[in-house]
This record gives sequence, structure tokens and C-alpha cells, in this order.
Amino acid sequence: MAHQSGIRVSSALESQFRSASTDGIRVLQAHISGESVEPGATQSQHSTLLDDFDSIPKLLNDTTPCYLLIRLDMDKWAFATYVPDGANVRSKMLYAATKATVTRTLGESHFIDTMFGTTQDDFSSAGYKRHRVHAESSAPLTEREQELERIRDDESKVAEAPTMDSRRSHARAVYPLHEDAKRAIREFASGTVNFVLLTIDSQKETVNVEYAGSVQLHDEMKQRVPQNVPSYALYWFDGSTRMFVYSCPSSSSVRERMVYSTFRHGFTECVRDLGVEFDIRMEVDDPEELSAEALESEVSSRLVKPVVAQPKFKRPVPPNRRPRTTPS
Repeated sequence: MAHQSGIRVSSALESQFRSASTDGIRVLQAHISGESVEPGATQSQHSTLLDDFDSIPKLLNDTTPCYLLIRLDMDKWAFATYVPDGANVRSKMLYAATKATVTRTLGESHFIDTMFGTTQDDFSSAGYKRHRVHAESSAPLTEREQELERIRDDESKVAEAPTMDSRRSHARAVYPLHEDAKRAIREFASGTVNFVLLTIDSQKETVNVEYAGSVQLHDEMKQRVPQNVPSYALYWFDGSTRMFVYSCPSSSSVRERMVYSTFRHGFTECVRDLGVEFDIRMEVDDPEELSAEALESEVSSRLVKPVVAQPKFKRPVPPNRRPRTTPS
């Protein structure tokens, strides 16, 4: 199931899309700005569809992804996603995760074709011809088409929502851990420290350590966890239980929440490679939930299991022999 980014389609984009036919618009560009999808540049219908395709690359650059809504007929459209190789990982992930929201909001019945490309040439008349030949035939894919299929699959995997026990192929979807973060996690694994707090730097695309040390009281944990941005925390509870806490405050931005949620499983897999197996995993919306009482309750409810006596083995009764009974 695709992980939805929480980004919405703006009313301006909806309005411009509805009036595109009467306004003579052939191509409507859309881009993610903040927490909404906004309209961008437009291209008017000048000639045939193929001739107009040759003007589309002028709307694109080598680093900025966008959506292209391409009108094929009066009310029939192609939905295209342009994700250049030079775009950063966060942008690629956002556009992959938001695509379904855009088509659903504008009306999926309008879109009779979908395209995906990583170069400006993919949206030229020649690129569109290649796309149609592939869509209408069952011939083996060319090397370029295989590359686009692989990229599209990779983007979809990044956008898929991970679960705690997931072992899907996107399990390693995570920014690299800074060397200081790796060092702190190893110290946690050895018991040198009992608390490590880590955050994601989306600009530098790394996972950094914010604090590595020992806390004396359970209540100190909530004082260390940020109130307005998501974070990952590793905590030795009473020196015997390894806890992973994912804090995602409701006051944090949609983009931050999506990044941390998407990378959570990949992060825990990287931590496991560094020697830490978690006994308990928690997710909280407010660091205030990390009180000593709440932590103790979580540990006791997760780790204390009822003792079930193992049933004794009963020897089967031999054939043609009555079972032995014990006098009461």
C-alpha cells in the first residue's frame, strides 16, 4: 500500500485544471511547494500533439522534479512524472508518494495514460513515440525502457509505508548514518551509554546523533526528546531492556513526519547491523508521553507473559490392549 505524504492539491491547481480545455492549455506543470501541490508554468496548444511535445523540455531543468498534466484530447489527459537524476532523495520520495493524491483529487477518469521520465528528452516528441510503442506492444523492453522501469519501481518502494516486521526490498531506505552516530550506537550496544538520540538532516541527507550519554532517571528521557521535530531514540530501560522510541510530534511538518516514517524501518535495520536488537519499539505523538510510569507500563505489558505449563507426554495405548486406569 502506498504511503501517502499528507500533501494536498491546492484549489488553484484544481481550478486551472478544470478550465484547461477552454483556456487552450496543452500542458499544465505542477510542483510541490510546502505542503500543497501548486500550478506552475503552462504551455498552450499550438499544433498537433507531437509538435507540442517538442516544447515540453523547455519547462524542465536538471534538478527539479515536477508533474506534467498533458492534455491529449478535449478531456483526456496523460499524467507524467519528471524526476531528474540530479534531484535530491527527499524530493524524489515526495513526488512518488504524492502522485496518487494528485490523480485522485483531479479525477482519475481524466487520465488515460501515465508517463515517467528522468531526462528532458523523455518528454520530447521522440520520447513520447517511444513511450507509446512500449505501451502498445509486448516486445522486449529496450535498455532505456528497462532503466526507467527500474527507477520507477525504486521510487515506488521508497514511497511504500514500512512496518515494524517488514522485510521488503526497501528495508534499507534510509539516509546514511554519520560516523558519530555509528559510534554512539556501538557505545549503546556495549552498554557504555544508556541513551542515544538521533535526528535526520534532510538538507545534508544524513542521520546525526544529537545526544549520547547516560540518564539517571527514566523521566529524563522525555526532557531530552525534542518537542517540535521527530526523532529516534535508543534507551536501555533498567539496563536490561533495549527500547527504540520513534517520536513524531503533531506540531512537526508533514514533510518531516513522512521522512521519519518512511526511513524508520531502514534505520532500525542499520542499527541492528551495529549490534543492537530491540526488545521493545514505541511510537509517541508527544514526548510528554515518555514518563517513567508510561515506560514501566510499556515494558511490563510487552515482556511479562503468562506462564503456560507444558503438557506432559502421554504414551499411546498399544493396539488391542485396554488402557490402564488408576484406582481412585
